[in-house]
Amino acid sequence: MEDYNIITINDSSSSQSIQFALLLIVEIPAIPCTILILSYLFQNWHTMVTKALRNHAILLLIITSFFYITLDLPFTINSYRLGYDFLRTPSFCRWWYWIDYTLVVISLFITATASVQRHILIFNAHCLQLNQSRLIFHYIPLIICLIYPPVFYLLLIYFYPCENPMDEYIDHCALPCYSFDIVLFNIDWMINTLVPVVVIIFANVTLICRIICSLKNFRRNQSLIWKRQRKLAMELLIISSIYAIGWGPLTIVAILENFFLPNLIEEIPMFGYLVYLSYFVCPLQPFVYLSISSELIKFIKSWIRGLLVRSIVIPEVTVIRAL
Repeated sequence: MEDYNIITINDSSSSQSIQFALLLIVEIPAIPCTILILSYLFQNWHTMVTKALRNHAILLLIITSFFYITLDLPFTINSYRLGYDFLRTPSFCRWWYWIDYTLVVISLFITATASVQRHILIFNAHCLQLNQSRLIFHYIPLIICLIYPPVFYLLLIYFYPCENPMDEYIDHCALPCYSFDIVLFNIDWMINTLVPVVVIIFANVTLICRIICSLKNFRRNQSLIWKRQRKLAMELLIISSIYAIGWGPLTIVAILENFFLPNLIEEIPMFGYLVYLSYFVCPLQPFVYLSISSELIKFIKSWIRGLLVRSIVIPEVTVIRAL
């Protein structure tokens, strides 16, 4: 689906084929990888989720990614394959835009919230030992991240009093009619895209600076504390880097076009391809988490060893019984 912040350029058939192939290459392994991660987290719910506040945001991001790569991205991939949106009925287009905007904004908000919360987890973990503080600073922000986007876009896409344009000769779903209200469009973009992207980048940069400054005060007997801080920081920094790469350049170009250079995309059409980077943010999250989770890697290795042992032992037992 086309991003609502920047208008994409008309791609050639060869360019669309490449984009289709790249998305498909990421989409296919992302589904089993996500299912594997979710299965592991649910099987180890008490240790990995209940007792680990740091994993709450990661779990929500993985679930959001799963919905994105199963409910939203397949239609985008199919559009690149065909060169047009196969279904262009008003009801489908409304649902597609609602699910697309909702899932993208949820992932942005959760990452931004987790970036701020990680400061608390690393430097002020004692504040979260109280139930009231944990509710205010941890659970309520995550709950808002899940409730606000679907309600916001439900109101704008389905209940905002305007008429959705319908042109049977266009190849793609028309933008929701609220997008043609410049005030609503800018409010939507600034609150739901610009703010979380800026928070993600700023919070992670300041986190790095705080950790570097805190190293100067560490003593040798505090090495265990540093290892814990390093692990907590690296988990979020690696995940957040995907958002910085996928949404950072797109946001910068959108700021320039909206406030300074209104014809930027027309003058430099290649900037229109930046929207393509955002499609990879959610599908790449499972692979990133898989690479940084030592517990999950150990689980997979033991599971593979178990399969290999069973595949070797079972035939031998069968032969002995036959004799």
